[in-house]
Amino acid sequence: MPVFNEKKTIREIIAKVLAVPIEKELVIVDDASTDGTREILKEYEDKEGIRVYYHEKNKGKSGAIKTGIPHTTGEIISIQDGDLETDPNDFILLTDPIKKGEASVVYGSRYLQPKEESLYFAYKFGARFLSVVVNILYCQNITDEATCYKVFRSDILKQIPLEYDRFEFCPEVTAKVSKMGYKIKELPMHYYPRSFEEGKKMNWRDGLKALWVLIKFRFVN
Repeated sequence: MPVFNEKKTIREIIAKVLAVPIEKELVIVDDASTDGTREILKEYEDKEGIRVYYHEKNKGKSGAIKTGIPHTTGEIISIQDGDLETDPNDFILLTDPIKKGEASVVYGSRYLQPKEESLYFAYKFGARFLSVVVNILYCQNITDEATCYKVFRSDILKQIPLEYDRFEFCPEVTAKVSKMGYKIKELPMHYYPRSFEEGKKMNWRDGLKALWVLIKFRFVN
């Protein structure tokens, strides 16, 4: 769980993750929060099944994920943001294909839900466009490249050399698992989008960076 300035939601999302009825560990990486999140996380340092790590300087979401991955011990790694846009109970469905040996990489898709929650039009357009780019460049068949809920066999994720630190985790890991020959399986997930006023952090510049990363790893690296 990469976390940056999520004081308003951090206690609730931790409680929701812990309540999911599957065997799990929770690795939290605070990316140098300045709003009091770090102080809240100190309350969880001695809790069973939770490990908390801190960045002294802000690196970005990908940087926090890179810090957390080596500290995981399970056979499956799932990414969980520190906000309330997603429902951790979806991990039951999303981890099942990996447990059964039917898939190695599973993404939750906000667009496979019959009653999809509304998004900013520009954000939704950008997310769908990036998915189309992935499908063309990497011969995948996905609808939601930018989804938070990405689930991996841990041995696969741990061997991927992640280069970026900001919001480029999604396109970078998607490109690299695709080049490794893994087909991404998608399943529906719940999504409750928040506004920028409520703390949403990604913007159109991150979309352009994501596009460049997808192109770079297809043709340059």
